[in-house]
Amino acid sequence: DNPEGHVSAILGHKNDPGVDILSIIYQHGIEIEFPDDVLQEAEEVPDVIEPSEIEGRRDLRDELTITIDGADAKDLDDAIAVKKLKNGNNELTVRIADVSYYVKEGSALDKEAYDRATSVYLVDRVIPMIPHRLSNGICSLNPEEDRLTLSCRMEINERGEVVKHEIFDSVIHSNYRM
Repeated sequence: DNPEGHVSAILGHKNDPGVDILSIIYQHGIEIEFPDDVLQEAEEVPDVIEPSEIEGRRDLRDELTITIDGADAKDLDDAIAVKKLKNGNNELTVRIADVSYYVKEGSALDKEAYDRATSVYLVDRVIPMIPHRLSNGICSLNPEEDRLTLSCRMEINERGEVVKHEIFDSVIHSNYRM
């Protein structure tokens, strides 16, 4: 018996650095590259926020905001603000990048993000759910830049219970990276 097959990809020599990671990527069918139509849509997304895009959003740019993504992260999509209230409770506001503002439902970007479901974090790289131009650009809560966000503001009592909360569209200006 001589089984036959064909080579579908050459990842490199088994001892080459990174080939082990590539083999995991291929074994699990993780797409590295984005289709051309997705990249084209990403190119059409503006790099800056226009004043008209802020209308209807709560302006939180004057609140001290700190991103809480990992030290190696380039796509900063989570931030927080905390303050003590006069009644003794704490107010925690969690802000996440409003990717849905830029990725329209039913678009090629939306369908690709849906198919990927998540960014994949490996030892030596990140395979993003959306193109780098967005995930590391306008959708990244980079310090000292205005960004569109979705925010959840919670009032938390001394027992750690959420006594009140609200979710709203917002604009922030991240101050620091944790």
